[in-house]
Amino acid sequence: MSFRRFAVALTILSGAAVAAAQAPCPCPPPTPTPAPLWTGNAQLSYAGTSGNTDTSSFGAGFQVFYKPAPWTFSAEFAMLRASTDDVVTAESYAGKVRGSRDLTPRIDVFAEGIYYRNTFAGVDSRVGGTVGAGYKIIDEKTVHLRGEAGVGYTHEDPTIGETFDYAAVRGGLLFGWKFSPSAEFTEDASFSDDLSETDNWIFRSTTAVVADLTSILALKASYTYLYDNVPTPGFKKRDTITAIAVVAKF
Repeated sequence: MSFRRFAVALTILSGAAVAAAQAPCPCPPPTPTPAPLWTGNAQLSYAGTSGNTDTSSFGAGFQVFYKPAPWTFSAEFAMLRASTDDVVTAESYAGKVRGSRDLTPRIDVFAEGIYYRNTFAGVDSRVGGTVGAGYKIIDEKTVHLRGEAGVGYTHEDPTIGETFDYAAVRGGLLFGWKFSPSAEFTEDASFSDDLSETDNWIFRSTTAVVADLTSILALKASYTYLYDNVPTPGFKKRDTITAIAVVAKF
């Protein structure tokens, strides 16, 4: 009789040990992986024809970001060159460096410098700097909208006429919508106005769709619209760029 009781007790203890081994432990949640300090991408596009007319179009650019919170530093560059029958028909260069600091989860301050050259639009060089503040209007996981405003100074050297300098106000909107796990729509629009001659304003808009091909490579289609209300004499007010590029992320 005592042996039977011992066997029953042993069975109960064994079952309790198995249940305890299978029960989840009250472990703390894993520590989230911190965001990388350095990120960026490089872009490359090319189109060409041959035969009756030889044409080629080449575009390249990069973006680099360094984010030691609450700071963010970035550098951007883009170039475009097109030719027909070995005669250059379009050529532009644009660069920007920026530093910003978050004051709150939604408000930040920034300072940036820009460089632009497009002799086919009458601009031999345009160099400027802006300081201002930004506000995250929408800051969700898949949708974000940020507005910013600032004041700055611009030095411009046109291809025709004398150089000139002016103080300017600037405003911008940046919208992003990640409409699928592997694709995103973005809109980056900005407006700047000469404080001494208010008719001298410039509007720029870049609309893009980026679709991931792999974890590193993506395909980007973009449309850039540039409107200079007071262009260099002899040049048009409007320029557009339509591009399809392969993007490598790092």
